[in-house]
Amino acid sequence: MTAYYMEVLDSLKVVDIYVERARSGPKSGGSDIQLVGTTELRISADSVISLPVTVSPRAAARSSLADPESGSDAESWVRIRAPIALDCIKARLEQASQLIASIEKPITANSIQGVSDIGCQSCLSSLLANTPLTPDGDALGIRDLPSAFWSELVDCWVCHPEKDTVNVNADLLHVFEPEVAEAATKNIQGPETKPSVDMWVGDTYILAAECLFKDVTKTLVHMDKKGRFYNSYTELCCASCKNVVGEIGRMGPRKMAKVYLNRVQFVLPNPRSAISVSLSQVVSREILSHVGAHAVYRFVVEGRKSCQPVVLINVVGWNAEIQARAMSSTQTDSLPDISWRCLKILFMRKDTSTFDSQAKQWLDDSATELISLRDADTDSLLRTLVENSRLLPPPLRGMANMTRSFLQM
Repeated sequence: MTAYYMEVLDSLKVVDIYVERARSGPKSGGSDIQLVGTTELRISADSVISLPVTVSPRAAARSSLADPESGSDAESWVRIRAPIALDCIKARLEQASQLIASIEKPITANSIQGVSDIGCQSCLSSLLANTPLTPDGDALGIRDLPSAFWSELVDCWVCHPEKDTVNVNADLLHVFEPEVAEAATKNIQGPETKPSVDMWVGDTYILAAECLFKDVTKTLVHMDKKGRFYNSYTELCCASCKNVVGEIGRMGPRKMAKVYLNRVQFVLPNPRSAISVSLSQVVSREILSHVGAHAVYRFVVEGRKSCQPVVLINVVGWNAEIQARAMSSTQTDSLPDISWRCLKILFMRKDTSTFDSQAKQWLDDSATELISLRDADTDSLLRTLVENSRLLPPPLRGMANMTRSFLQM
């Protein structure tokens, strides 16, 4: 199958199109790769695909690229840059804002209102206790966390000289602190501290009363690196498949469960359906929160237990619209077409020769944020970045000693 890559560049008002020339069979020199009208592209003699935007084909520019990985100077990719049609530009300006604040999170409190169950994403087993979700049988009270500015807001509220007279939700006066010792058998939460909200939805996790997950297995984990503010934490594991789904900890006097969004699914009753998100979407949202709150574009991703950097990420764009089919290793492979809104990044993997020195330099810089994931998730993230980089034509994959890639939003 013919590989191709398209990216809509709203800032330049063009769409860039790259199509791989046939690697076998009759050589056409790419003459069969042509725009068909304003909305379609012929990528081979018998294959036509739809464009993500309406274009002006008469003003399109055409060129060729060589594949550096082939060891040959042969021009193996055709590039077409086509201007976006004026009416399409106007429509996109109204529909696709580049403001981070306007980009909706993959899971929000509104999207899971009325949730009847939370299950393990791996084995689909229920994680909630076999009791009514609330003592009076009502639906859970669910709210969104002010995730991007949460720590700043908490500092402001706690230090405010008139905090008792301002309208502040007491549930948010404390940040989540991991359980660093064997879980106590008694929850110190009393009737006077009953939370007004049962579940808070953040960018990468939900916070819920620990009693909702009382039947889930709990395991104390010691970090490999000592000398940190916390050197251990307590994991929540699915009782059926033993996969980790979150952590246990406290917010002030309350015992809370911190459940990772990419490890669970939310079951809605009417109509019955399940909502889940991928690791890529969760990491994208975490990055966008930091970008929006602190204008930080460089990130070091480390393992939660190992405390070791695994990948460096430099954000170069967001809300990018791409459409692509990756290069196949053999002519018989059938790879799916993808169409994403995504985060555009440069990344450096841990097995790169300059990784250690670069990671140290970034960590010493206040303009860098640290993202901590489970060690298994850091490996999955790295595989995703490598796989997504294959969507790009080989001549475009490298930049400034790093590799270009994407994270689906």
